[in-house]
Amino acid sequence: MIVKKKFPSKVACVHCNGGCRAHKSPEGYDLCKYGCTGCGNCIAACRFDAIHLDSYGVAEVEESKCVGCGACYRSCPQRVIHLRLEDNPIVVLCSNKDARSKDVCDASCIGCGLCEKVCPAGAIKVSENRAFIYAEKCLSCGACAMACPRGVIRDKRGILTYRI
Repeated sequence: MIVKKKFPSKVACVHCNGGCRAHKSPEGYDLCKYGCTGCGNCIAACRFDAIHLDSYGVAEVEESKCVGCGACYRSCPQRVIHLRLEDNPIVVLCSNKDARSKDVCDASCIGCGLCEKVCPAGAIKVSENRAFIYAEKCLSCGACAMACPRGVIRDKRGILTYRI
């Protein structure tokens, strides 16, 4: 099905990278209470087959199929799916608000503020122990993604990656 997108086009983005599922504790997975639960509501709500579960059981959006209708956003009980402007590819893939999030997830935002310090546009702020990007200010330069020590801030284009 080919669907014409409106301009500026929006796409859904799941603000969870599934890092808490990458490492198993003796009791099972130490799941983040703020992350994607893999319930499948978003998949059922999407009429364009744009969402599937990745290898960690976390929802992932195929942006080429997404029309930005918001059905997945409205159906998500965890509220980890948000609509973003397609031409702003820098995203924070974490919804964890816990100050001790690094104890649960090796790939969560730890609220260190490095991203905020390096952003030339003042488009990123750390609040509730995690980073937020204000799309209307973001230059998509990727300075925040390069500075993020945990790789939580990503460039959806795949051009920029964090330092190791």
